Amino acid sequence: MKITDLTFTELDIPQPVTRAVSLVPSVTETLFALGKGGALVGRTAFCIQPAGEVEGIETVGGTKSPNLDRIIELQPQLVLANKEENRRQDIDTLRAAGIAVHVAQPTTVEEGLAYVTTCGRIFECEPEAERITRAGVKELVRIREHVSEQIALRRLRRKRPPESAERPRVICFVWNNPWMAVGSDTYIGDMISTLGGDNVYNLAADRYFAVDPVEVAAHNPDILLFPDEPCAFTDHDLKFWRDNFADMPAVKNNRLRPCGGQDLCWFGARIPQALKRLQPILSR
Repeated sequence: MKITDLTFTELDIPQPVTRAVSLVPSVTETLFALGKGGALVGRTAFCIQPAGEVEGIETVGGTKSPNLDRIIELQPQLVLANKEENRRQDIDTLRAAGIAVHVAQPTTVEEGLAYVTTCGRIFECEPEAERITRAGVKELVRIREHVSEQIALRRLRRKRPPESAERPRVICFVWNNPWMAVGSDTYIGDMISTLGGDNVYNLAADRYFAVDPVEVAAHNPDILLFPDEPCAFTDHDLKFWRDNFADMPAVKNNRLRPCGGQDLCWFGARIPQALKRLQPILSR
């Protein structure tokens, strides 16, 4: 089949795909959810889901340090990559070796569901992909109705617009030394918005960037999010904010919230259940 990826590269992918390498953890998980885990002959060391099933697949390095020689030796019909997680020079090297590399980068929840549909086409499992995307759309509709209802209730109680004031103001950290936050045009940021939050740094120039804790506090966030990857935040990290910024709304109202990094960051097949698990965390 012919398909064009994010890099505007037209790929001619032989069918059926029986030998593929995934360089993206969420993609590996999605292929298993589609019943196509058996088509994988290689994965990264960070492809750890679904636990108990991926272990039988050979690891070919990390997302940013793949063993390109070994990938070429495996003779995959297709390598699945991500613009953010994988390096351009590695993708170019694999393509120069004659290997088809499909590159994607969903930056919204809807795009993350659409990627499932793309995998369904590529791996000839469209009914399975349809089942997952329908479940995801159902959750999106439910959550949007819930968010609209909550905003309407808050307006009636407080009687003061605008809508942005009715959404909890959220800052999501991805690192702690230095402190780094989620900025604009990110999947995490759209997940926050989808769940009814307002990402404080949604208009930042960068996607991820270092922040000064004093500046963070000056924004008066209602919620601070601490996903458990890529940084394994600890109670000590939360204590830092409690000890130094007691007057910040997120601290005052006990809304320093750890959450599952995979649910917050991974697109694809986990979206329907991730939305259910994350919604309470993003509530006021």
